[in-house]
Amino acid sequence: MTLRDRISVTWNYGKVLFLTGAVYNLMCAGFQSGRFSYAFMVDAFILKAALTAIILFLVKLFRDRDAVFFYINLGLSPRRLVISTVLIDFLALAALMAIMYMIHGQA
Repeated sequence: MTLRDRISVTWNYGKVLFLTGAVYNLMCAGFQSGRFSYAFMVDAFILKAALTAIILFLVKLFRDRDAVFFYINLGLSPRRLVISTVLIDFLALAALMAIMYMIHGQA
């Protein structure tokens, strides 16, 4: 399986988490661009953890049981797919917060 195939499969597996995470990340960046706060950066990561847990629970609850076997038959562990999806989502938030810090964080 090529890297492009893995990226495609990860996107298909974590599409809901990626899209809701992108909306949350952009909202956080918008709030930070209006009025920069270090405390908000910490709060954003705490709320992100709670939001991610809720989304993962709902996805697991409503995902078709047989859909997981598709990824297992490809030789991919659903656990590794979840970990990579969550890691990419949190790294995107960290990158956005770092950009907001570089732009607005100078005291």
